[in-house]
Amino acid sequence: MSTANSSDAVSMAPLAHWADHQNPAHVVQFYGDDGFLLDELSRFIGTALGAGESAVVIATKEHRDGLARRLKMWGLDTTWPATQGRYVAVDAAETLAKFMLDGWPDAARFAEVVGGLIERVRTVSSGEARRVAAFGEMVALLWIEGKADAAIRLEELWNDLARTHAFALRCAYPMSSFCRGEHGDLLLKICAEHSAVIPGESYTALVSEDERLRGIAQLQQKAAALETEIAERRLVEEKLRRSQSELKSLVEQRTAALRQLSSRLLNLQDTERRRIARELHDSLGQYLVALKLNVEILRRSPAHMELWSQSEELMERCIAEVRTLSYLLHPPTMDAVGIASAARWYVEGFGLRSGLKLTLDAPNDPVRLPDAIELALFRVLQEALTNVHRHSGASNADILIRRSSGQVILEVNDNGHGMSQEMLDRFREAGTGTGVGLMSMHERARELGGTIQIESGSTGTSMRIAIPVPPDCAQSA
Repeated sequence: MSTANSSDAVSMAPLAHWADHQNPAHVVQFYGDDGFLLDELSRFIGTALGAGESAVVIATKEHRDGLARRLKMWGLDTTWPATQGRYVAVDAAETLAKFMLDGWPDAARFAEVVGGLIERVRTVSSGEARRVAAFGEMVALLWIEGKADAAIRLEELWNDLARTHAFALRCAYPMSSFCRGEHGDLLLKICAEHSAVIPGESYTALVSEDERLRGIAQLQQKAAALETEIAERRLVEEKLRRSQSELKSLVEQRTAALRQLSSRLLNLQDTERRRIARELHDSLGQYLVALKLNVEILRRSPAHMELWSQSEELMERCIAEVRTLSYLLHPPTMDAVGIASAARWYVEGFGLRSGLKLTLDAPNDPVRLPDAIELALFRVLQEALTNVHRHSGASNADILIRRSSGQVILEVNDNGHGMSQEMLDRFREAGTGTGVGLMSMHERARELGGTIQIESGSTGTSMRIAIPVPPDCAQSA
Protein backbone atom coordinates (compact mmCIF):
# COMPACT_ATOMS: atom_id res chain seq x y z
CA MET A 1 0.00 0.00 0.00
CA SER A 2 1.34 3.42 -0.88
CA THR A 3 1.25 5.85 2.00
CA ALA A 4 -1.12 8.75 1.51
CA ASN A 5 0.50 12.15 1.34
CA SER A 6 -2.65 13.82 2.61
CA SER A 7 -4.79 12.87 5.58
CA ASP A 8 -7.81 13.06 3.25
CA ALA A 9 -6.38 10.78 0.57
CA VAL A 10 -8.11 7.41 0.49
CA SER A 11 -6.03 4.23 0.15
CA MET A 12 -7.84 1.33 -1.50
CA ALA A 13 -5.44 -1.37 -0.22
CA PRO A 14 -7.35 -4.24 1.46
CA LEU A 15 -7.23 -3.79 5.22
CA ALA A 16 -8.75 -5.76 8.08
CA HIS A 17 -12.54 -5.66 8.41
CA TRP A 18 -13.70 -4.79 11.93
CA ALA A 19 -15.59 -8.08 12.18
CA ASP A 20 -12.52 -10.12 11.16
CA HIS A 21 -11.27 -9.84 14.73
CA GLN A 22 -12.71 -11.93 17.50
CA ASN A 23 -15.32 -9.94 19.35
CA PRO A 24 -14.49 -8.63 21.90
CA ALA A 25 -11.04 -7.70 20.52
CA HIS A 26 -8.48 -5.13 21.57
CA VAL A 27 -6.26 -4.11 18.61
CA VAL A 28 -3.46 -1.55 18.59
CA GLN A 29 -2.36 0.28 15.46
CA PHE A 30 0.97 2.06 15.00
CA TYR A 31 1.16 4.70 12.28
CA GLY A 32 3.57 7.21 10.84
CA ASP A 33 1.15 9.20 8.67
CA ASP A 34 -2.35 10.33 9.65
CA GLY A 35 -3.62 9.13 6.28
CA PHE A 36 -2.77 5.54 7.16
CA LEU A 37 -4.52 5.83 10.53
CA LEU A 38 -7.66 7.32 8.96
CA ASP A 39 -7.72 4.67 6.22
CA GLU A 40 -7.79 1.89 8.79
CA LEU A 41 -10.16 3.73 11.11
CA SER A 42 -12.59 4.45 8.24
CA ARG A 43 -12.85 0.75 7.40
CA PHE A 44 -13.17 -0.24 11.06
CA ILE A 45 -15.90 2.29 11.92
CA GLY A 46 -17.48 2.45 8.44
CA THR A 47 -18.10 -1.32 8.12
CA ALA A 48 -19.66 -1.37 11.61
CA LEU A 49 -22.04 1.50 10.87
CA GLY A 50 -22.78 0.14 7.41
CA ALA A 51 -23.79 -3.19 8.96
CA GLY A 52 -26.25 -1.43 11.26
CA GLU A 53 -24.04 -1.74 14.33
CA SER A 54 -22.90 1.01 16.70
CA ALA A 55 -19.63 2.92 17.07
CA VAL A 56 -17.89 5.14 19.61
CA VAL A 57 -15.01 7.36 18.56
CA ILE A 58 -12.91 9.09 21.24
CA ALA A 59 -10.33 11.07 19.27
CA THR A 60 -8.81 14.46 18.60
CA LYS A 61 -10.83 16.97 16.60
CA GLU A 62 -8.48 16.61 13.65
CA HIS A 63 -9.01 12.85 13.50
CA ARG A 64 -12.77 13.08 14.13
CA ASP A 65 -13.14 15.53 11.25
CA GLY A 66 -10.84 13.48 8.99
CA LEU A 67 -12.84 10.32 9.72
CA ALA A 68 -16.15 12.06 8.92
CA ARG A 69 -14.78 13.33 5.59
CA ARG A 70 -13.52 9.89 4.59
CA LEU A 71 -16.78 8.17 5.48
CA LYS A 72 -18.70 10.78 3.51
CA MET A 73 -16.43 10.19 0.49
CA TRP A 74 -17.40 6.52 0.70
CA GLY A 75 -21.07 7.45 0.75
CA LEU A 76 -21.64 7.06 4.50
CA ASP A 77 -22.93 10.18 6.25
CA THR A 78 -22.47 9.94 10.04
CA THR A 79 -25.40 12.28 10.67
CA TRP A 80 -28.01 9.53 10.31
CA PRO A 81 -26.40 6.95 12.68
CA ALA A 82 -25.69 9.79 15.13
CA THR A 83 -29.37 10.73 15.04
CA GLN A 84 -30.29 7.10 15.72
CA GLY A 85 -27.91 7.08 18.70
CA ARG A 86 -25.67 4.45 17.06
CA TYR A 87 -22.70 6.78 16.58
CA VAL A 88 -21.02 8.97 19.18
CA ALA A 89 -17.82 10.98 18.55
CA VAL A 90 -16.30 12.85 21.50
CA ASP A 91 -13.05 14.70 22.20
CA ALA A 92 -10.24 12.56 23.59
CA ALA A 93 -8.70 15.23 25.85
CA GLU A 94 -12.04 16.25 27.36
CA THR A 95 -13.05 12.64 27.98
CA LEU A 96 -9.67 11.83 29.50
CA ALA A 97 -9.97 14.73 31.94
CA LYS A 98 -13.24 13.32 33.28
CA PHE A 99 -11.64 10.22 34.83
CA MET A 100 -8.05 11.31 35.55
CA LEU A 101 -7.31 11.79 39.25
CA ASP A 102 -3.95 13.33 40.28
CA GLY A 103 -2.43 12.39 36.93
CA TRP A 104 -3.61 8.77 37.10
CA PRO A 105 -6.63 7.03 35.51
CA ASP A 106 -9.26 6.31 38.14
CA ALA A 107 -10.89 2.91 37.58
CA ALA A 108 -14.34 3.80 38.93
CA ARG A 109 -14.58 7.06 36.98
CA PHE A 110 -13.33 5.37 33.79
CA ALA A 111 -15.99 2.65 34.07
CA GLU A 112 -18.64 5.28 34.63
CA VAL A 113 -17.60 7.65 31.81
CA VAL A 114 -16.42 5.27 29.06
CA GLY A 115 -18.63 2.36 30.11
CA GLY A 116 -21.57 4.73 29.96
CA LEU A 117 -20.72 5.67 26.35
CA ILE A 118 -20.42 2.01 25.32
CA GLU A 119 -23.69 1.08 26.97
CA ARG A 120 -25.46 4.09 25.49
CA VAL A 121 -24.75 3.18 21.86
CA ARG A 122 -25.17 -0.57 22.45
CA THR A 123 -28.79 -0.38 23.61
CA VAL A 124 -30.71 1.72 21.09
CA SER A 125 -33.98 1.25 19.17
CA SER A 126 -36.22 0.02 22.00
CA GLY A 127 -33.42 -1.68 23.90
CA GLU A 128 -32.15 -3.75 20.98
CA ALA A 129 -28.52 -4.76 21.73
CA ARG A 130 -25.99 -4.01 19.01
CA ARG A 131 -22.37 -4.82 18.54
CA VAL A 132 -20.07 -1.85 19.23
CA ALA A 133 -16.90 -0.76 17.45
CA ALA A 134 -14.88 1.61 19.66
CA PHE A 135 -11.83 3.71 18.87
CA GLY A 136 -9.86 5.36 21.70
CA GLU A 137 -6.99 7.84 21.28
CA MET A 138 -6.65 8.80 24.95
CA VAL A 139 -3.73 6.40 25.54
CA ALA A 140 -1.77 8.17 22.79
CA LEU A 141 -2.33 11.54 24.48
CA LEU A 142 -0.94 10.19 27.75
CA TRP A 143 2.03 8.66 25.94
CA ILE A 144 2.86 11.92 24.13
CA GLU A 145 2.72 13.75 27.47
CA GLY A 146 5.41 11.38 28.76
CA LYS A 147 3.01 9.45 31.03
CA ALA A 148 3.89 5.96 29.81
CA ASP A 149 2.79 4.18 32.99
CA ALA A 150 -0.57 5.97 32.94
CA ALA A 151 -1.06 4.97 29.27
CA ILE A 152 -0.40 1.30 30.04
CA ARG A 153 -2.73 1.49 33.03
CA LEU A 154 -5.47 2.91 30.78
CA GLU A 155 -4.98 -0.04 28.39
CA GLU A 156 -5.54 -2.33 31.39
CA LEU A 157 -8.75 -0.49 32.27
CA TRP A 158 -10.03 -0.98 28.71
CA ASN A 159 -9.40 -4.72 29.12
CA ASP A 160 -11.23 -4.71 32.45
CA LEU A 161 -14.17 -2.91 30.86
CA ALA A 162 -14.33 -5.54 28.10
CA ARG A 163 -15.16 -8.16 30.75
CA THR A 164 -18.45 -6.43 31.49
CA HIS A 165 -19.25 -4.70 28.17
CA ALA A 166 -19.25 -6.21 24.68
CA PHE A 167 -17.24 -4.13 22.17
CA ALA A 168 -14.35 -4.37 19.71
CA LEU A 169 -11.68 -1.79 20.52
CA ARG A 170 -9.06 -0.12 18.37
CA CYS A 171 -6.22 1.98 19.88
CA ALA A 172 -3.59 3.94 17.96
CA TYR A 173 -0.13 5.38 18.67
CA PRO A 174 2.02 7.59 16.40
CA MET A 175 5.26 5.71 15.69
CA SER A 176 7.24 8.95 16.03
CA SER A 177 6.64 8.76 19.79
CA PHE A 178 8.81 5.63 20.03
CA CYS A 179 12.09 7.21 18.97
CA ARG A 180 14.39 6.30 21.87
CA GLY A 181 16.10 3.08 22.82
CA GLU A 182 14.32 2.82 26.17
CA HIS A 183 10.94 2.91 24.37
CA GLY A 184 11.46 -0.67 23.12
CA ASP A 185 10.47 -2.38 26.37
CA LEU A 186 7.50 -0.03 26.80
CA LEU A 187 6.28 -0.81 23.27
CA LEU A 188 6.35 -4.51 24.12
CA LYS A 189 4.30 -3.81 27.26
CA ILE A 190 1.72 -1.96 25.17
CA CYS A 191 1.54 -4.80 22.65
CA ALA A 192 1.09 -7.28 25.52
CA GLU A 193 -2.16 -5.51 26.51
CA HIS A 194 -3.70 -6.11 23.04
CA SER A 195 -5.04 -9.15 21.24
CA ALA A 196 -3.65 -8.00 17.86
CA VAL A 197 -1.16 -5.49 16.48
CA ILE A 198 -1.28 -3.51 13.22
CA PRO A 199 2.27 -2.39 12.39
CA GLY A 200 3.08 0.90 10.72
CA GLU A 201 2.42 1.56 7.05
CA SER A 202 6.04 0.88 6.09
CA TYR A 203 5.29 -2.79 6.77
CA THR A 204 1.57 -2.95 5.98
CA ALA A 205 2.19 -1.40 2.56
CA LEU A 206 4.14 -4.53 1.57
CA VAL A 207 1.41 -6.61 -0.08
CA SER A 208 3.15 -9.92 -0.81
CA GLU A 209 4.62 -12.26 1.77
CA ASP A 210 7.96 -12.17 -0.04
CA GLU A 211 8.13 -8.38 0.28
CA ARG A 212 7.35 -8.59 3.97
CA LEU A 213 10.03 -11.23 4.57
CA ARG A 214 12.54 -9.07 2.73
CA GLY A 215 11.44 -6.11 4.83
CA ILE A 216 11.92 -8.11 8.03
CA ALA A 217 15.41 -9.14 6.89
CA GLN A 218 16.28 -5.51 6.19
CA LEU A 219 15.01 -4.46 9.62
CA GLN A 220 17.08 -7.22 11.23
CA GLN A 221 20.17 -5.96 9.40
CA LYS A 222 19.50 -2.41 10.56
CA ALA A 223 18.99 -3.62 14.13
CA ALA A 224 22.28 -5.56 14.04
CA ALA A 225 24.10 -2.53 12.60
CA LEU A 226 22.56 -0.33 15.26
CA GLU A 227 23.65 -2.70 18.03
CA THR A 228 27.19 -2.72 16.62
CA GLU A 229 27.18 1.08 16.46
CA ILE A 230 25.93 1.31 20.04
CA ALA A 231 28.63 -1.10 21.22
CA GLU A 232 31.32 0.89 19.41
CA ARG A 233 29.98 4.12 20.80
CA ARG A 234 30.01 2.71 24.33
CA LEU A 235 33.62 1.61 23.80
CA VAL A 236 34.58 5.11 22.65
CA GLU A 237 32.70 6.66 25.59
CA GLU A 238 34.50 4.34 28.01
CA LYS A 239 37.88 5.29 26.51
CA LEU A 240 36.88 8.95 26.76
CA ARG A 241 35.89 8.51 30.41
CA ARG A 242 39.22 6.84 31.16
CA SER A 243 41.08 9.62 29.36
CA GLN A 244 39.14 12.23 31.28
CA SER A 245 39.85 10.43 34.54
CA GLU A 246 43.56 10.25 33.72
CA LEU A 247 43.58 13.91 32.70
CA LYS A 248 41.78 14.87 35.91
CA SER A 249 44.31 12.89 37.95
CA LEU A 250 47.18 14.57 36.11
CA VAL A 251 45.66 18.02 36.67
CA GLU A 252 45.20 17.25 40.37
CA GLN A 253 48.82 16.10 40.64
CA ARG A 254 50.07 19.22 38.87
CA THR A 255 47.84 21.42 41.03
CA ALA A 256 49.15 19.77 44.21
CA ALA A 257 52.72 20.20 42.99
CA LEU A 258 52.11 23.88 42.21
CA ARG A 259 50.60 24.43 45.64
CA GLN A 260 53.57 22.76 47.30
CA LEU A 261 55.89 24.95 45.21
CA SER A 262 53.88 28.06 46.12
CA SER A 263 54.03 27.14 49.81
CA ARG A 264 57.74 26.48 49.57
CA LEU A 265 58.34 29.83 47.86
CA LEU A 266 56.40 31.68 50.56
CA ASN A 267 58.42 29.96 53.27
CA LEU A 268 61.67 30.74 51.47
CA GLN A 269 60.55 34.33 51.03
CA ASP A 270 59.83 34.71 54.74
CA THR A 271 63.14 33.09 55.66
CA GLU A 272 65.05 35.35 53.30
CA ARG A 273 63.24 38.42 54.62
CA ARG A 274 64.21 37.45 58.15
CA ARG A 275 67.85 36.97 57.10
CA ILE A 276 67.97 40.29 55.23
CA ALA A 277 66.38 42.07 58.18
CA ARG A 278 69.00 40.59 60.51
CA GLU A 279 71.83 41.55 58.14
CA LEU A 280 70.55 45.10 57.81
CA HIS A 281 70.33 45.46 61.55
CA ASP A 282 73.53 43.64 62.54
CA SER A 283 75.92 44.73 59.78
CA LEU A 284 74.86 47.79 57.79
CA GLY A 285 73.09 49.25 60.78
CA GLN A 286 76.22 48.87 62.94
CA TYR A 287 78.38 50.46 60.25
CA LEU A 288 76.06 53.45 60.09
CA VAL A 289 76.15 53.80 63.87
CA ALA A 290 79.96 53.72 63.80
CA LEU A 291 79.95 56.30 61.02
CA LYS A 292 77.67 58.48 63.11
CA LEU A 293 80.13 58.33 66.01
CA ASN A 294 82.96 59.35 63.73
CA VAL A 295 80.91 62.24 62.44
CA GLU A 296 80.21 63.24 66.03
CA ILE A 297 83.93 63.37 66.77
CA LEU A 298 84.62 65.43 63.65
CA ARG A 299 81.73 67.73 64.46
CA ARG A 300 83.55 68.93 67.59
CA SER A 301 86.17 70.48 65.32
CA PRO A 302 85.51 74.21 64.87
CA ALA A 303 85.99 74.01 61.12
CA HIS A 304 83.26 72.88 58.73
CA MET A 305 80.57 72.85 61.45
CA GLU A 306 77.73 73.19 58.91
CA LEU A 307 79.02 70.29 56.80
CA TRP A 308 79.28 68.03 59.83
CA SER A 309 75.79 69.00 60.88
CA GLN A 310 74.39 68.03 57.44
CA SER A 311 76.35 64.77 57.51
CA GLU A 312 74.98 63.89 60.95
CA GLU A 313 71.41 64.51 59.73
CA LEU A 314 71.97 62.22 56.76
CA MET A 315 73.34 59.52 59.05
CA GLU A 316 70.25 59.77 61.26
CA ARG A 317 67.98 59.35 58.23
CA CYS A 318 69.98 56.36 56.99
CA ILE A 319 69.80 54.67 60.38
CA ALA A 320 66.04 55.31 60.59
CA GLU A 321 65.44 54.02 57.07
CA VAL A 322 67.49 50.87 57.69
CA ARG A 323 65.65 50.24 60.94
CA THR A 324 62.26 50.72 59.24
CA LEU A 325 63.22 48.50 56.31
CA SER A 326 64.49 45.82 58.68
CA TYR A 327 61.31 45.92 60.74
CA LEU A 328 59.12 45.77 57.65
CA LEU A 329 60.94 42.69 56.41
CA HIS A 330 60.58 40.97 59.78
CA PRO A 331 59.50 42.87 62.91
CA PRO A 332 61.71 41.84 65.85
CA THR A 333 58.85 42.65 68.21
CA MET A 334 56.87 39.72 66.77
CA ASP A 335 59.61 37.28 67.74
CA ALA A 336 59.70 38.83 71.18
CA VAL A 337 56.07 39.44 72.16
CA GLY A 338 53.87 38.26 69.26
CA ILE A 339 51.51 39.39 66.51
CA ALA A 340 49.57 41.96 68.56
CA SER A 341 52.65 44.06 69.30
CA ALA A 342 53.98 43.76 65.73
CA ALA A 343 50.57 44.72 64.34
CA ARG A 344 50.37 47.82 66.57
CA TRP A 345 53.84 48.96 65.45
CA TYR A 346 53.05 48.34 61.79
CA VAL A 347 49.59 49.95 61.80
CA GLU A 348 50.94 53.06 63.53
CA GLY A 349 53.80 53.43 61.06
CA PHE A 350 51.67 52.66 58.02
CA GLY A 351 49.12 55.27 59.07
CA LEU A 352 51.84 57.92 59.29
CA ARG A 353 53.36 56.98 55.92
CA SER A 354 50.05 56.60 53.99
CA GLY A 355 47.87 59.28 55.61
CA LEU A 356 45.12 56.70 56.29
CA LYS A 357 43.17 56.88 59.53
CA LEU A 358 43.66 53.39 61.00
CA THR A 359 42.28 51.75 64.15
CA LEU A 360 43.45 48.44 65.63
CA ASP A 361 41.59 46.19 68.05
CA ALA A 362 43.96 43.42 69.18
CA PRO A 363 44.14 41.36 72.42
CA ASN A 364 46.63 42.21 75.17
CA ASP A 365 46.80 38.68 76.63
CA PRO A 366 50.28 37.04 76.84
CA VAL A 367 49.23 33.87 74.99
CA ARG A 368 51.39 33.32 71.90
CA LEU A 369 50.42 31.65 68.64
CA PRO A 370 52.67 29.36 66.59
CA ASP A 371 55.30 31.31 64.64
CA ALA A 372 53.88 30.22 61.26
CA ILE A 373 50.41 31.54 62.13
CA GLU A 374 51.67 34.85 63.52
CA LEU A 375 53.88 35.40 60.49
CA ALA A 376 51.01 34.57 58.10
CA LEU A 377 48.71 37.03 59.88
CA PHE A 378 51.33 39.76 59.72
CA ARG A 379 51.97 39.22 55.98
CA VAL A 380 48.22 39.23 55.25
CA LEU A 381 47.89 42.46 57.26
CA GLN A 382 50.69 44.00 55.18
CA GLU A 383 49.10 42.94 51.88
CA ALA A 384 45.62 44.06 52.96
CA LEU A 385 46.67 47.56 54.05
CA THR A 386 48.83 47.94 50.93
CA ASN A 387 45.78 47.11 48.76
CA VAL A 388 43.64 49.56 50.74
CA HIS A 389 46.19 52.35 50.21
CA ARG A 390 46.86 51.62 46.51
CA HIS A 391 43.48 50.60 45.11
CA SER A 392 40.50 51.36 47.38
CA GLY A 393 40.53 55.15 47.57
CA ALA A 394 39.60 54.79 51.26
CA SER A 395 40.27 57.32 54.00
CA ASN A 396 39.66 54.99 56.97
CA ALA A 397 40.32 51.35 57.76
CA ASP A 398 39.59 49.26 60.88
CA ILE A 399 41.68 46.22 61.83
CA LEU A 400 40.52 43.51 64.24
CA ILE A 401 42.52 40.55 65.61
CA ARG A 402 40.76 38.10 67.93
CA ARG A 403 40.65 34.47 68.96
CA SER A 404 37.34 32.59 68.84
CA SER A 405 36.28 28.93 68.91
CA GLY A 406 39.69 27.43 68.28
CA GLN A 407 40.75 29.86 65.58
CA VAL A 408 42.39 33.25 65.19
CA ILE A 409 40.66 35.85 63.03
CA LEU A 410 42.02 38.91 61.26
CA GLU A 411 39.61 41.41 59.73
CA VAL A 412 40.36 44.54 57.70
CA ASN A 413 37.42 46.82 56.76
CA ASP A 414 37.78 50.00 54.70
CA ASN A 415 35.39 52.69 53.44
CA GLY A 416 36.67 52.73 49.83
CA HIS A 417 34.83 52.36 46.53
CA GLY A 418 35.01 48.56 46.59
CA MET A 419 36.18 45.85 44.17
CA SER A 420 34.61 44.92 40.84
CA GLN A 421 32.26 41.94 40.78
CA GLU A 422 34.46 40.29 38.16
CA MET A 423 37.51 40.39 40.43
CA LEU A 424 35.46 39.11 43.38
CA ASP A 425 34.23 36.16 41.30
CA ARG A 426 37.75 35.32 40.18
CA PHE A 427 39.03 35.47 43.76
CA ARG A 428 36.27 33.17 44.99
CA GLU A 429 37.36 30.62 42.40
CA ALA A 430 40.27 29.52 44.61
CA GLY A 431 41.99 32.91 44.33
CA THR A 432 42.76 32.57 40.63
CA GLY A 433 42.91 35.39 38.11
CA THR A 434 43.66 38.09 40.70
CA GLY A 435 46.72 40.13 41.65
CA VAL A 436 49.82 38.76 43.34
CA GLY A 437 48.79 40.21 46.70
CA LEU A 438 45.38 38.51 46.80
CA MET A 439 46.84 35.23 45.57
CA SER A 440 49.51 35.39 48.27
CA MET A 441 46.88 36.00 50.96
CA HIS A 442 44.81 33.07 49.66
CA GLU A 443 47.83 30.73 49.62
CA ARG A 444 48.90 31.63 53.14
CA ALA A 445 45.42 30.91 54.46
CA ARG A 446 45.15 27.62 52.54
CA GLU A 447 48.61 26.44 53.66
CA LEU A 448 47.55 26.66 57.31
CA GLY A 449 44.12 25.11 56.75
CA GLY A 450 42.35 28.43 57.04
CA THR A 451 39.86 30.36 54.96
CA ILE A 452 39.80 33.86 53.56
CA GLN A 453 36.66 35.78 52.61
CA ILE A 454 36.28 39.10 50.81
CA GLU A 455 33.02 41.03 50.61
CA SER A 456 32.87 44.29 48.70
CA GLY A 457 30.38 46.94 47.70
CA SER A 458 30.08 50.60 46.92
CA THR A 459 30.60 51.50 50.62
CA GLY A 460 33.83 49.57 51.11
CA THR A 461 35.58 46.20 51.28
CA SER A 462 35.82 43.68 54.10
CA MET A 463 38.58 41.05 54.23
CA ARG A 464 38.42 38.23 56.81
CA ILE A 465 40.96 35.45 57.32
CA ALA A 466 40.37 32.66 59.84
CA ILE A 467 43.13 30.17 60.73
CA PRO A 468 42.53 27.19 63.06
CA VAL A 469 44.66 27.07 66.22
CA PRO A 470 45.18 23.61 67.79
CA PRO A 471 44.54 23.84 71.54
CA ASP A 472 47.92 22.35 72.46
CA CYS A 473 50.10 24.65 70.34
CA ALA A 474 49.60 27.99 72.15
CA GLN A 475 52.57 29.10 74.18
CA SER A 476 53.02 31.75 76.87
CA ALA A 477 55.06 34.77 76.12
